[in-house]
Amino acid sequence: MVRLSVNHDKTGSLLLLGRGNSRGSLNHSFFGVKQSLSGSVKYLGVILDSRLTWGEHVEVKVRKAHNLPWVCRRACGMGWGLRPKVLHWLYVTIVRPTVSFASLVWWPGCQTASNKNKLNKVQRLACLGITGAFRATPPTGAMEALVGLPPLDLVIQGEARSAAHRLWSLGCWSYLHPQQGHSRIVTRLQESDPIFNMRVAVMKPVYNLEPKYRVTMLERNGPEALWLKGSFGSHMGPGPRRGPWRRSMGNL
Repeated sequence: MVRLSVNHDKTGSLLLLGRGNSRGSLNHSFFGVKQSLSGSVKYLGVILDSRLTWGEHVEVKVRKAHNLPWVCRRACGMGWGLRPKVLHWLYVTIVRPTVSFASLVWWPGCQTASNKNKLNKVQRLACLGITGAFRATPPTGAMEALVGLPPLDLVIQGEARSAAHRLWSLGCWSYLHPQQGHSRIVTRLQESDPIFNMRVAVMKPVYNLEPKYRVTMLERNGPEALWLKGSFGSHMGPGPRRGPWRRSMGNL
């Protein structure tokens, strides 16, 4: 019997409140220890708050994304350092995926003005590093058009739509609340263009974890082992095989 233990210091409780509820209470224990309510919990890299505003999640992602461009900025300047092409590649392949991770869940948080401004600051910093422009001179939209970077909030919503359409095509999308929260992205996508009512040409993978073979452990001096030893030669270890082994291969 396997007994599992729980680290209560890393375990939290979260009560999801609706728009009309201002407070809530929850008294419960987990493995004999009473749990207190917390304002937010982190699950698989996504920070959930009680009202699902995703403000804290965006704040943490933006803070991490700010550190990555500054590391690149230390290696370049207006007239020296990494080439703009390399900086563009670093931002698209490293920084931006870090921000858009699990965007299918928290994409509604990109629609608020405060979160949009936070995301724009991340992309502005990357554009300044790529173009080498002064910080107070060019607008963010002009630099985005110059280096070919769409707004970051639109990129996050685009990746969420792509993931939602793929899951819907595979039959893995839940229709519990199609008009609420992050689930309404499929409805919006299909209403925008009828072509998205068609499924993509992908096949749902099926995993068969039952082995189609059988492993038999033979005794060293058993009858089966002696028969194999006589059939394939007396030399059963590593190295060149001589004698009966060659004749057996020739008969085959």
